[in-house]
Amino acid sequence: MKQQPVESPTVTVGKARTRLDWAAWALALPLVVFLAFAFFYPLGYTVVQSFLKEHGAGATLLNYSQFLASGKGQGVLLLTVFLSLMATLVSVLLSVPLALVLRKRFFGKSFIQFLMLVPALIPALVGALGLLILYDRTGWLNYFLVRVVHVAPHPLVIDYTIPGMILFYVWIYFPYGALVILSGLQSIDPSVEEAGVVLGASPTRVFWSIVFPLLRPSLWAGSILIFLQAFGAFSVPLITGGNHRPLAVMIYTTATVFLEWPRASAMAVIMGLIQAVLVMVFRRLQSGKEATS
Repeated sequence: MKQQPVESPTVTVGKARTRLDWAAWALALPLVVFLAFAFFYPLGYTVVQSFLKEHGAGATLLNYSQFLASGKGQGVLLLTVFLSLMATLVSVLLSVPLALVLRKRFFGKSFIQFLMLVPALIPALVGALGLLILYDRTGWLNYFLVRVVHVAPHPLVIDYTIPGMILFYVWIYFPYGALVILSGLQSIDPSVEEAGVVLGASPTRVFWSIVFPLLRPSLWAGSILIFLQAFGAFSVPLITGGNHRPLAVMIYTTATVFLEWPRASAMAVIMGLIQAVLVMVFRRLQSGKEATS
């Protein structure tokens, strides 16, 4: 009776890996198809639309050049970047001391953490409407300051102003960075700080020399997360911005009100490119810091 040849272990393992690869592709295929129709197709259509002429066929860069070269377009970009930077800066400056407090155990800590998460749990549209009512000239804050405690002689003008928009941005997007910074701070070994205290360093010196360098990756991650959220903000500036219209609101207005889809698509592509470049720069900085550490 003829004996069947026995496969080597290497061949058997190779066939098993091939079957696993095909199974993985089969499981991933529905997700790939969904992403193709729900994300990549609209994205590609927007890019193609951005190169079309407003009236007639043919490709052009006019939609990009007109927006980037115009004073209105440059003003919109500057306003969007300024609001995002200020919201990021204020949020980080508030997150660090709050994280330093919340990493300790005390009565009411869970309640404070819940309050910190409230803006992230509420839809941005609902939060923007609530803030608009709270800070309106006839809102609760001005009523308290003018009518109850008599601190302000006149109602404060907060709604539809740039400082008011920064305040609203901070309230809405603050939790996204605060959670990242708090997580990074809690991951630092307390014994490292205790060693600095034992060696005679003051609490301020311990923070700047030990805690801050270890916390820097979390600060970068939280900052870029807040900035990207604020840069693409739509509901908050649409409701509370008044005449101050950042890029997302300008895209919406150009597309739905003026029906200039090619120009709106060009602005959307510019917004996406800026966000993609920021993410790439952040990853490059992080990889550089990890390589030197």
